[in-house]
Amino acid sequence: MSNPVHLRVVLGGDDARKLSLMSGIPASVDQLVHEIKTAFGLVQQFRLQYKDADFGNEYVNLISTSEIRDRDTVKVVFFACEETISSIPGTLPPCSTSTPLTSPNISQSSVNSFSSRSLDEDGFSSDHSFGSADTIILDPSPESRTSSWPPVFIVPNFSYFADILLQRANAEFRENGTLLTPPPKLRMDILEGMAEQIFKYTAYPSDSQIEEAAEVLVHVHPCLRERGTRAGHEGWKQYLKTKVANFCTKLCKIGYPEVSVNSLKNKRKGQEKPAANIKKPRKAEVNFLPSLPCGETRESLKIESVALLTEVKKRHNEAVVKQKMQKTFSYRRQEVVQDSPLVSDFVNRWPALFTVSEINAEFMRITTLPLQAKFLGEVDKYTPNLMKVFSSRGGAAGKKIRLLMAPTTKSEDIEVKRDCVLQGLCAYLNEDSNTIIKKYLVSNCI
Repeated sequence: MSNPVHLRVVLGGDDARKLSLMSGIPASVDQLVHEIKTAFGLVQQFRLQYKDADFGNEYVNLISTSEIRDRDTVKVVFFACEETISSIPGTLPPCSTSTPLTSPNISQSSVNSFSSRSLDEDGFSSDHSFGSADTIILDPSPESRTSSWPPVFIVPNFSYFADILLQRANAEFRENGTLLTPPPKLRMDILEGMAEQIFKYTAYPSDSQIEEAAEVLVHVHPCLRERGTRAGHEGWKQYLKTKVANFCTKLCKIGYPEVSVNSLKNKRKGQEKPAANIKKPRKAEVNFLPSLPCGETRESLKIESVALLTEVKKRHNEAVVKQKMQKTFSYRRQEVVQDSPLVSDFVNRWPALFTVSEINAEFMRITTLPLQAKFLGEVDKYTPNLMKVFSSRGGAAGKKIRLLMAPTTKSEDIEVKRDCVLQGLCAYLNEDSNTIIKKYLVSNCI
């Protein structure tokens, strides 16, 4: 197995980060791009450059990973086309056939910014998919979600017949303002498509999410506005509520775990009431209770989990552990949600989960967000305001904070600034940083 390597990744003028690759340098540039995207939570498209000794250590485009070694520096160069796409007025993803939204609740800037991201997610970018041995590979099946509720809900394409009718009705509405009274078949097609689109993000949509979906529907297809209503979409909201409930009932009957877990027959004794002990995802949980992988059973995955107890004890076995942890994810989630084990028992059952790499990986599987990159990004976002708050603190705590923040005046390194801000925040909240932050020598980390 390859030895671990460490790369210095330059993201901007004063933003350089350390990337640790436990399985060595990837075999291809695409795999290295995946690693960087996953580690730092990058969405934009970019190319990589490295320092070429033949040209006085000037940056040159990286064509092959054979050009870089341990502790080399690679530079991320973002493509300008991303900004171009997001700045085109009225641009919408290919699944929408409408004019730009003008609702006061949905800003045009949010539509444009989400449009460029949707282009990447819908297949215009292959780099955004997950791959390689050190990357979390999300199951592409329809039973596994790959994103949370979007900033702007995207109306899907309906059946061919429904899309033709809506296109003609929208044209007539723009010409003379004629509203469409959809026949039952058309209404059924629309509601089916909308319910499936909602379920791509959540099985338990909130009232505001259903209202947003109904509002966007009548903006995308203005011919569907309802006469005599305040906002023009109240009726569609009620239709969608009923349709989503019926959709969940159908899924419950076929044993879809995220909804069947709340069926009466699966409730514990004494809780045989529909509203008792409802188990549903929290705000950030995207893959709350996924189905078992195709071809696997609880018994086969239990065998894999037992094998993990042996694999985790072996040295330099990260790739095998990562693969087995990914494979047993759905089984582990069912154990957490349905059995509610004690923390001590869970630690003994899944020791591999309680490592830095697997905590990050599990967070990615559940929320589809990179934990460390998300956290550090929020730290960077609030650092200027935190430093203002720290400077206004007086007394003994203020003196301690100023002492902790002193290194930031001598260094522009973003890692130093993050370290000082986190320690300063502990002091500001009167927390003992030694119980939260552990310090290591660099030689002990490599």
